[in-house]
Amino acid sequence: MSRYVIVTSRDLYEYASSSQVLELAGALKNRGHEVTLYLIENGVLAARRGAHLAARLSDLSRAGVTVLAEDVSAKARGIEQLADGVRLSNMDELADLIVDGCDKVIWY
Repeated sequence: MSRYVIVTSRDLYEYASSSQVLELAGALKNRGHEVTLYLIENGVLAARRGAHLAARLSDLSRAGVTVLAEDVSAKARGIEQLADGVRLSNMDELADLIVDGCDKVIWY
């Protein structure tokens, strides 16, 4: 079993392949891997409570994917409430995940 960190900095509403990012996270988890989906910059827009993709992020979280939203990015975009299962994080945690907490990093 591998540990994956998938980082997306793109707005998942505008990015043509956004569904593939979410599907990849779910597929890796279904195959028994440990998966963290880290939303940063415009990627945090999907994590806003009530947003169209928020339900998909909550579903991933319920399936065992760790879903994190970078705190400075969320604050800069006025996001005060996150979707269920999405947790605020920071750059220190992302650095720790990349250096010590994963086998593979995929950055979209």
